[in-house]
Amino acid sequence: MINKGIFKLLTEYSVQTFTVNRLLVSLFLELNSLTIQNNKFLFKYLIKPVDEEYVVLTKLIEFVQSNRGALSLEDLIEIFEFVISPADKIVNGAVYTPNYIREYIIKSSLSLSKVALESVRLADIACGCGGFLFDSAIILRRFTSFTYSDIFRNNLFGVDITSYSIERTKILLTLLAISEGEDVEEFEFNLEVGNSLSFNWKEQFPSIKQNGGFDVIVGNPPYVTVKKVDEESRALLTNWSVTKSGNTDLYIAFFQIGYEALALNGVLGYITVNSFIKSINGRMLRQYFVNESPLFYLIDFGGEQLFHKRTTYTCICFLQRRKSVNLHYIKRSSKSLPALNDQDFYKIAYTSLHAIDGWNLLQRQILANINIIESTGKPLGEYLIRNGFATLANDVFVFRPKGETETHFILENRLGERFPIERGICVTGIKPSIIKDESDLLFLEEQVIFPYRRYLQHGLTLEKDQVQEYTLELFSERYFRATFPDAYNYLASNRERLSNRDNGKGDYGAWFAFGRNQALALRGAKLLFPYISDKPYFVLTENQDLLFYNGYAVVSNDVEELKLLKKILSSNIFWYYLSNMSKPYAHNYFALAKNHIKKFGVCQLDEYQRKILLEIEDKNEIDSFLYGIYGVALGQEEVVTPALA
Repeated sequence: MINKGIFKLLTEYSVQTFTVNRLLVSLFLELNSLTIQNNKFLFKYLIKPVDEEYVVLTKLIEFVQSNRGALSLEDLIEIFEFVISPADKIVNGAVYTPNYIREYIIKSSLSLSKVALESVRLADIACGCGGFLFDSAIILRRFTSFTYSDIFRNNLFGVDITSYSIERTKILLTLLAISEGEDVEEFEFNLEVGNSLSFNWKEQFPSIKQNGGFDVIVGNPPYVTVKKVDEESRALLTNWSVTKSGNTDLYIAFFQIGYEALALNGVLGYITVNSFIKSINGRMLRQYFVNESPLFYLIDFGGEQLFHKRTTYTCICFLQRRKSVNLHYIKRSSKSLPALNDQDFYKIAYTSLHAIDGWNLLQRQILANINIIESTGKPLGEYLIRNGFATLANDVFVFRPKGETETHFILENRLGERFPIERGICVTGIKPSIIKDESDLLFLEEQVIFPYRRYLQHGLTLEKDQVQEYTLELFSERYFRATFPDAYNYLASNRERLSNRDNGKGDYGAWFAFGRNQALALRGAKLLFPYISDKPYFVLTENQDLLFYNGYAVVSNDVEELKLLKKILSSNIFWYYLSNMSKPYAHNYFALAKNHIKKFGVCQLDEYQRKILLEIEDKNEIDSFLYGIYGVALGQEEVVTPALA
């Protein structure tokens, strides 16, 4: 919290990089009783009593002393990342990496490389404010006879796209040396401002050309979607083969950039997001790994979130530039890192990995069970699974009445203002993400302002598993105003908000229409379920006209089939499948998107089996019955029990 307090005081005074740097350098030196005798580089950052910043410096000193009394270099690393502007965080993907993660990656990479520490060439090719280079310098200083001056000149290399990041890296490394008594006139750094997407390492660093590349590259590559990358970088991304699938993310290119910048037997050590394991935009990267077949250790943190206030799911990757037949994989929490050893990883042959479908990095027995489940019965993806409606302004269209009359519901907005809404324009809606069982349907139902007519075509003959959809017609504005004036006036009071959906570029047919037409014409019984969940919540409703949003539904006219499906999807077998095949989130939540569950095999039962399953209510009995049907024996150690991480 003290670092946030410093950040607040800094930003209240100035956001100018040079001013902020002066305040932080002077603050660190003052609190640690350090003086600069020789180093020319830091002289310009020293604040004297006659300087206008001195008053702010005094406030900062008083704040730290009254709260904790000390400021470490690790604090400085974190503050440097904090005071990067939000815009630059989006463009550059800057984020503070915890010290224990940095140290683990550096030590493991150096150990794997086998290069003598005295001669190692180590780089961070998106170095930010220098956290990885800082720890690397400490480790090399501890285990060699080199001075920091030697290490900065011969062993460490860094590149970043922003000049202030390189400047702060120089500040950090200089303060490190001075804090340990090495106050020299000038340090020689191999730190350059440049775009790693086009940077020529061997031309810029002659010793790297002579070495054939870097011995070790470490870091936290920038996590930025292609939509937020500047035009120059977007064009440069196309030069890297791994970016040719889907809407790529910047970190994907950094795998190829880093790996190809290594010397033979060099090691790449990254902490990065784990989405490339299964994502569409990771297809070419997965193919690249299979083609190159490096010695690859992948530590997957699953749903654990390592970065403060960042909803990212991460992994650590070590790639050595030498051939291997296997990928080495393990899923663990970050707290278990110190105890990990080579025997903990299990090996997966590159030849068994599929770039297009995503990697199933499962142990042999689990993979065998998954194959049995997927080969049983009918794939869930063949059922009619639909996403809920999307108004793009749910707080305007969807409401829980604060009162009602014979003709109207009473809507209350966020400001406490109340509006009468005609009953005739409202339909019932539900939010699958908040319901747990059928009893919630009545208590949590909402009203949806629905400016559409729905028609059914009569005389159609439907199969039992078919559903008939409505023909949908948007109200004309004239009809809307004349027939439902209260609802019209209410929406008109929100017209500016509705017109600005999709950044004002949406074409919905009318300003009062929903943002998307999905799920509006559906008719049939529904098995509702959420986008993500920590338990198998499947709720059956026979209300054929019920609308739903923020969730999914299996839609059918066959209520008995949905009752059977509810029991199958609420079973241990489905949760076992989901927890091994789906995308994990924090707190043992998993995604239930169709692409994650479409291959789950729904067992097809004969009449006698259907009767038995419909009659069983005890969950343990249902699980035992389905184990027999599927022919799998899930060991207790293999089942991820819902809601228990």
